[in-house]
Amino acid sequence: MGWGGVCACREKVVIGAYKSYILLEGEGAQKTSIEWGDYASDSRGHDTASCGTFTSYASNIVVAGITFKVKFAAALPSLCASRTRFTRRPACMREVEAYMIRSLVQNTYDGYSHTKQAVAALIAGDKSSLYSCGFVGYQDTLADLFGRHYFKGCYIQGVTDFIFGLGQSIYEGCTISTANSVEKPGFVTAQGRGAANDTNGFVFKRCNVTGPQATYLGRAWGRYSRVIFYQTFMSDIIVPEGWSVWNSHGYENEITYAESECTGPGSKQSGRVRWKKTLTSDELRKFTDISYIDGEGWLGEQPRY
Repeated sequence: MGWGGVCACREKVVIGAYKSYILLEGEGAQKTSIEWGDYASDSRGHDTASCGTFTSYASNIVVAGITFKVKFAAALPSLCASRTRFTRRPACMREVEAYMIRSLVQNTYDGYSHTKQAVAALIAGDKSSLYSCGFVGYQDTLADLFGRHYFKGCYIQGVTDFIFGLGQSIYEGCTISTANSVEKPGFVTAQGRGAANDTNGFVFKRCNVTGPQATYLGRAWGRYSRVIFYQTFMSDIIVPEGWSVWNSHGYENEITYAESECTGPGSKQSGRVRWKKTLTSDELRKFTDISYIDGEGWLGEQPRY
């Protein structure tokens, strides 16, 4: 299934929790697109959990060659600034049979008059892998919400908390880019790990952090927030402090924010917050090895790209 040339599809896609084992294959992020314009507190009553252009609650989903976008419409009213706090897997709002979609997905805002929550993609199913995909938005671009996920060779763009959630995920060889906006500096991640025994966290392995404006690497959405950058190039857009405690004051010792073997002008450690972590070789290996998300071999049973 597919189209020749460039195809922009205006569509909202939701894969329900019982629609496992689906392959969504695009013809390339530069050729095809899926775009939609729902956002938190819009006139149709959406919140952060339900506004995504693409949403998947199912396990064993493989997505390749697709970009997910949020599309801004000038007539939309102003957005609510509050964030929905996810304490459990949200119920499925809509189910769409999507056995094969060749598409680029985007949820759109202009970064100036409209910069609030609008999700390009929400991934809440376990054992989900995404290859050479794009995620384009401003605030809350990618909801890496629940489950074990593998992102390889993807492009993720935004301004505020544009990779957020409670996922247990490895991002390998991905480009993480800021976007022009009146909101600056931005925050790449808002990871929500909430307890010491929670296994979730975001690991960025051999990635590239770049873009047109300044950003923090992350801020603590959860009191045990965990984000690790490993062997990643960081351009000069990184704020010297690197990290923000946000609303988790008093839990600095519980937060795991670490950088190891990173390069580029933004990787300088001299100005970093004092409470950032330095991981041992064994600790680093635990998180950067694929076994952190795949101790049972599920990736090997899926199509690889």
